[in-house]
Amino acid sequence: MARIFYVHWNESEALERIAPMTEAGHDVRAHWSADSSPSLKGEVPDAVVISLDRLPSHGRAVAEWFQEAKSRRHIPIVFEGGKPDKVAVAREKFPDARFCETGQVADMLERLLTEVQE
Repeated sequence: MARIFYVHWNESEALERIAPMTEAGHDVRAHWSADSSPSLKGEVPDAVVISLDRLPSHGRAVAEWFQEAKSRRHIPIVFEGGKPDKVAVAREKFPDARFCETGQVADMLERLLTEVQE
């Protein structure tokens, strides 16, 4: 299916949350370290999912990093979860991003990836 880059600032929660995406057939790479920058290791993902449930400002910084380079700007960004005020900040800063509740990202990706293929 698709290559997904998932960002959440807690390792055990990240591994738990990527399970539905993996079960749906996606190749998911997770990043959870607030002490290091994300690494794509030469593979550009088909979509980026960023959790706003923990350290939302760090998540927004990762989204900015993805949009800095021309080679990454085309990658769709999905924000998952977060408190309403934090989601509002992300919506304002990233108007083209998609948003979903925690636990609904697999369904959002299915819709998003179908749209991208059309």
